[in-house]
Amino acid sequence: MPITGRQATKREVLKRLSSVSLVHFAAHGCMETGEIALTPDPDRISTVPTEEDYILTIGDVSNAQLRAKLVVLSCCHSGRGEIKAEGVVGMARAFMGAGARSVVVSLWAINDEATLEFMKHFYQQLAGGKPASESLNLAMKSLRESDKFGDIKHWAPFLLIGDDVTLDFMAKERENLNMKSHK
Repeated sequence: MPITGRQATKREVLKRLSSVSLVHFAAHGCMETGEIALTPDPDRISTVPTEEDYILTIGDVSNAQLRAKLVVLSCCHSGRGEIKAEGVVGMARAFMGAGARSVVVSLWAINDEATLEFMKHFYQQLAGGKPASESLNLAMKSLRESDKFGDIKHWAPFLLIGDDVTLDFMAKERENLNMKSHK
């Protein structure tokens, strides 16, 4: 079940990280630190949120217990600068260290429309049973061959780190059907 908008608080995200096989972040991020901006907790005492209320850090991720096969970091980066170990790659490493089998990262920011198109193709392939690397490659190819997003800046920033996983999007439905048939 996706967490979006006001429900996407740091507390809720950290709570759910341990119970899902696919995690997708579409949020603002900082390229230098890898931090991801989430929704401030509405139950906070102060009316002005502190960064600790809504910024997901490498430390937060490192302390989480993940069972995710795939984490996708589709963050638009508010900072500019070179990729550093403590940046986007560092955040990917933190997810891997916390238990994720693989992470897709964007090495630079691309516009929202190109990201949406890329992710549409990526998830279409992934849902069709293709492994993450092939899904990524086919999404890149699709954008590369398009008139609108053919420029390298739109299709080249995505990188798969870790295992080449395949996700079974229908597993939960089959499980529910099996439970119903055994009643």
